[in-house]
Order: sequence, then C-alpha cells, then structure tokens
Amino acid sequence: MSMKAVVLAAGKGTRMMPLTKLRPKPLVPVAGRPIIDHIISGLAAGGFTKIGLVVGYMEEMLRERIGDGRRLGAESVEYIVQDEAKGTGHATLLAADFVGDDPFFLGWGDIIVPPGSYREIGEIYRTEKPQAILSVNHVDDPWEGAAVYVSEDGFVERIVEKPPKGTATTNYNNAGLFVFGPELMEILRNTPPSERGEIEVPSAIDQMLGSGARIRGYVIDGYWSDVARPSTSLWISGQMIELASRDGVILHPDARVAGATELVAPVRIGAGVRVAGGRIGPNVVLMEGAEIGAAARLADVCVFPGGSVGGGAQLQHVVVEEGVSVPEEADVKGTVDEAAIVEG
Repeated sequence: MSMKAVVLAAGKGTRMMPLTKLRPKPLVPVAGRPIIDHIISGLAAGGFTKIGLVVGYMEEMLRERIGDGRRLGAESVEYIVQDEAKGTGHATLLAADFVGDDPFFLGWGDIIVPPGSYREIGEIYRTEKPQAILSVNHVDDPWEGAAVYVSEDGFVERIVEKPPKGTATTNYNNAGLFVFGPELMEILRNTPPSERGEIEVPSAIDQMLGSGARIRGYVIDGYWSDVARPSTSLWISGQMIELASRDGVILHPDARVAGATELVAPVRIGAGVRVAGGRIGPNVVLMEGAEIGAAARLADVCVFPGGSVGGGAQLQHVVVEEGVSVPEEADVKGTVDEAAIVEG
C-alpha cells in the first residue's frame, strides 16, 4: 500500500557553510549522491511513494534535481514553498492540503539512515496501527537533541528537549523520522509558538503525549546523521559505503585507476574519475570526473565533480569543491570536527 511522505527541506543549512553557498543543504553530496536522493529513493522503496517536499532556500535547484521524483522511484513529488522560516510545525502545516485525510511520514531533508529503515517504519504502522511512530537512535548522551524515554513495551513515555549534559537517563535521541495520522495538522494549528516565536513539531508531540496518545518508538538499526557540518558529511559517507559494498570499495566501471594505486576502504570512485596512483582512503569519495595525480595521499576526503588533486598532494579531512584544483605537493589538513574546504 502506497503512503504519503512530507519532507522538510526549506532551511539554509548555515552550519554546513560554505558548502551551502552554492547549493541547498539537501543537495550536499554524501557517499557520492545528494542527501535528498538517498532520502527520496529510500522512502519510495519503503512504500512512501507520494512525496510532498517543503522547499525554500535555493528551491529551484531542488526542483531541477528531483523533478517529478520518478528517477528516484517515487510516484510523484509535489513542491510546497515555505517563504519564511516559522518553524517545523509551520512547514508541516503548509503540507496540509497535500496530506488531506491520510496518514503520512514526516522527516527532515538532511537526515540519513539505512534505507531499509523506511520500509520497517511503514510496516510497523500498517501492521500495529499505532496513533503515531517516533524514531529514535542510540547515542552516548542525547544532550544535543532530545532525550526520548521508551517503555518496555515500546511506546514513548516522555521527551526532554536538550537535557543538560549528563542528566539524561536514556540513550535514545529523537531521530526526526515520524509517521502521523492527519490529526497532527489540527494539533499543530492549536499549538502555541515556542520561545523563538515558531510553531514546532516537538510541541505538538508533547500535546499528543499529554492527552494519552500511544506513540510507538522505532529504534533505528545502524547509522544515523543529520549531516550537520561538512565534517559530518565525510563521516557518514564512510558508514554508507561500508553498508552498500561487500569489501568497502565501490568502483564505477568508467573510472580509471592506475595499478599502483592503494585503495583503503571505504572508498567510492565515480564515473569518469582518473587516479594516477598514490594512496586513496580510508573514507574517500571521488565524484564524477575527478582527477587525482600520482603519489597523492587522501584520507577522509570528498572531491566534488570535476575537482582535481595534483600529484604528491596530501589531504586529510578535506572537501574539494566542484571544479576546484588542489596544486601539486599541497598539504591540506582539517580535523575530525572541522573539515577543511578547498574553494574556488
């Protein structure tokens, strides 16, 4: 049975700067494809084939990339414009006509999970018929997000937004993937603005819990990321490549890699890439048309389409922007928390 999905993708992605100067955050590549490609193809394969995409910042680029969604397996994509950022609840309400009287998946346009998660969420909703589903992911301490307390029988008991560090007694964090009935829209209409003056989805969930709603918790098995920063995009790419490949290496048949090249998994090498030698990996993505010179050494690196790295260069924790060249013998290093961006 096909179901609807609403994906919120209107934000500016300020923490992802400078990569979001040239593209909206959902078009930032991870594992060689834009974030939104992974989300829509996963939703469609999981049975959520009619998608309402709430857009705003650089919306024309999203429209051009996604089109009607059929390339990604969707039945249709309807674009819903949010002209002014007024909160996640406001963005969701804009999709009320699209949702109509149907249950729907709700998620953000920057959250990456294993693609099978969407199918599992849909199956739980169809078979168990809870009032709603709220997904959670396991973290050491949910202080940066929202601590979710789940009962032994799998239902959400309470949610604590941004608890002080070290105070949460649960390891579950609100993962930002939901299924709701159409009644959420009426709840949002009656939800007062937050301290920031915005209508927020978490406030509506609090109302539902307060009125005794049975919200099923779904634990995501595997990686989860909101792809907050460039450094995060590098980390999650490696996680995805390892899951998608048998040996941690994905090599496009149109790529040309010199025999002397050492590939250290996880690595993804796209169409038309030329590698003259050196050490590539671990955790490297070379996108379409990239060129890597002899004796270059790359680790925790993504080279966007048409980018190049000169011979003998050493890059670690680096993103090379589209069409940009790194000179021979260059030494560019970022950190695990803050990737270095090579711009034009």
